[in-house]
Amino acid sequence: MQKYIAIIPARLQSTRLPRKPLADLSGKTMLERVFLAVNSAKLLSNVIIATDSYEIAKLCKEINANFVITDPELPSGTDRIYQAYKHFNEKADVIINIQGDEPFITAQLIDDFILFLENQKFDVGTIIKRISNNEEIENPSVVKVVINPLNYALYFSRSAIPFLRDIPKEQWLSNAVFYKHIGIYAYQEQSLSQFVNLGISYLEKNEKLEQLRLLENGSKYLCFETTQDLFSIDTYEDLEKARKLFARQ
Repeated sequence: MQKYIAIIPARLQSTRLPRKPLADLSGKTMLERVFLAVNSAKLLSNVIIATDSYEIAKLCKEINANFVITDPELPSGTDRIYQAYKHFNEKADVIINIQGDEPFITAQLIDDFILFLENQKFDVGTIIKRISNNEEIENPSVVKVVINPLNYALYFSRSAIPFLRDIPKEQWLSNAVFYKHIGIYAYQEQSLSQFVNLGISYLEKNEKLEQLRLLENGSKYLCFETTQDLFSIDTYEDLEKARKLFARQ
């Protein structure tokens, strides 16, 4: 079996929700919940937190997590992952980027994802979920993806894709399958290196979607469909919703 490691980028400051990784979710910080879930996956060789904050580094020590302090001026979480990967100097076949604001991630999902990727051809693996309501189709914050019959991504967009020209929008879900993109990536080592060495692409710049950088340059994104409900925490309203969900568990 190939060697898989996970790196969790965790930036302290966020425009919409400052100090997000340290937000409390039923007695544990959001980052701790993500780490504990990821660290429980059976098929990962290592889990590393990549952060720009000594305050988060202190938390990492408290929860016995491997971590790297990365350059706070890095332009993206993927650049942070690459710097952390090079710092640890631990060779891996596949580096999985798991966002630090995905507190509902599970070890089972990660292991299922890895098993799906094993022995398949891809440059980047990623996770998708079928959309079940019209609101998500219309919401530009929900990234949509279209795939071919072999589960490779054709395109990612903030717009509704596919566009059903002759069908009223309220009937789209009953006439086509729509997928949303879950921002978890499994990079082949050479693809991660290629990402950080390429400039921002034309489509990436216009859609504000970094996954388009490699896609636009010919990389193959292999998509794994999950039925598990996940949502990233981007706003205070998201955080309150997550707290209510954890309180019910």
